[in-house]
Amino acid sequence: MSGTKKGVDLTPEFLSTFLATLGDECEKEVVQHIVTRFVDGGLPAKVKQYNQACMAGTYRILCFIKKSTEAVIINNKGMGREGMSIQVRLDDRSVFDDLDSLSPGIREQILGAGDCGHCSAKCEGKKYMFAYQGREYIKCYFLCNTFCFQHLESEDVGCLMGLIGNEIAWAGRTQKEGA
Repeated sequence: MSGTKKGVDLTPEFLSTFLATLGDECEKEVVQHIVTRFVDGGLPAKVKQYNQACMAGTYRILCFIKKSTEAVIINNKGMGREGMSIQVRLDDRSVFDDLDSLSPGIREQILGAGDCGHCSAKCEGKKYMFAYQGREYIKCYFLCNTFCFQHLESEDVGCLMGLIGNEIAWAGRTQKEGA
């Protein structure tokens, strides 16, 4: 991407820099939890800093389960949203079978996520299709328009960490089954 530095490994020093850009303690807490979960699990976490003048101070932490596919992207600001955001790819689709078990904030953000706009032939077979309370939903699989969580409350932190932990476990199970 033009104007971006190549992703480099996340260091404790950079994590401190990233956290200092956040004003909300709940945001800092969830970022620390996510990074710790990936790093302690031996999963890669990288960082990108944007160098364009219009994006000064914009950082992304990229957390990977699979080698080249981000599972979680943490943006400190911008990226088409106001404030900090956490984008999550939900490959284990069973989460959509029990949306009532999620915190109201997380559930509402999943339901309110961008609808699939059929932006690419790559959408076929990947988009999220599920029903909730009698309504059909078709959401985008690609992180540019998928599940983005913002304005988290304390009850959302545990729920979001549960979703991420489930994704890590699910990926581990599917990798073992495929081996």
